Amino acid sequence: MDEHNDLQTAAAGGTSPASAAKPRRKIRHMIWAVCLIALGLMLAGEILGELITGALTLLGNAADGKTRFLYMYLSFIGIDLAVLLYTLLCERPVLRSFGRRAPQGRGNTWRMFLLGLAVGFVMNALCILAAYLHGDIDLSVGRFDVLYMLAAIICVCIQSGAEELLTRGYMMGALRERYNVWLAAAVNSLFFGALHLLNNGVTVLSIVNIVFFGLALSVVMIKLESLWFCIAVHTAWNFSQSIFFGLPNSGIVSEGSFLHLEAARDSVTYSAAFGVEGAITTTFVLLLLTLGVLIYARRAQRAKSE
Repeated sequence: MDEHNDLQTAAAGGTSPASAAKPRRKIRHMIWAVCLIALGLMLAGEILGELITGALTLLGNAADGKTRFLYMYLSFIGIDLAVLLYTLLCERPVLRSFGRRAPQGRGNTWRMFLLGLAVGFVMNALCILAAYLHGDIDLSVGRFDVLYMLAAIICVCIQSGAEELLTRGYMMGALRERYNVWLAAAVNSLFFGALHLLNNGVTVLSIVNIVFFGLALSVVMIKLESLWFCIAVHTAWNFSQSIFFGLPNSGIVSEGSFLHLEAARDSVTYSAAFGVEGAITTTFVLLLLTLGVLIYARRAQRAKSE
């Protein structure tokens, strides 16, 4: 169809193929709107989560500190539900990115989830090993309670999953509908960092690392298209740091853990108030994760083209 016919179609109230193919730029995908919606989902989710854990407290015994600590993680299930409900009603393409799918052998698969758990644990263990060898922390061995550890990793997965669904899932997915993927990565990562500004013992370096953590997982979303990998890395990082090694996780100290922190001091490899997330070693392991994903993606693309 030529330009004259295009004009005739527009005058008749129809749409030309060019205009029909152009996606509609929705207001709810603008940066300010996505951030406001994310804050609203957080607030609604926190209220819902408190209602759920409050009901569980009435039904069972949550008097001990270990159970209350797990309920803190479990309360994030409200945010999970809020994000899932909103995307079901308003952002179906984003919702589809949450489910099991395997584009070109990557994506959301159990293999990628298990790989993410391994990567997250190794990353955190390397940071803690550096702090231990540097003499910044002193650890003692406690009792390994298998049932508590299983319950803990499920609750931590709910908490980490909520943060990933909200940021790398909903926010990044909605922003990609309107903006460049790297801008979507920057916005959701800065939002993720802002969520931790009021945590106990927060420092400039710890916030930089948390934003960098968001950027590293955003690269995973761009190159590997695997939200499950992101959730697994986040879960293993939080679980190993807080429940297994007994160190502060973003400034929050575990009530029950396998290892116990006996003494700590501030240095380049450890923050006594915030944990390894306030150390330069975390910056390095996040850089390694980012570079590893980029190298893997480039090799996979090269192999595909050949």
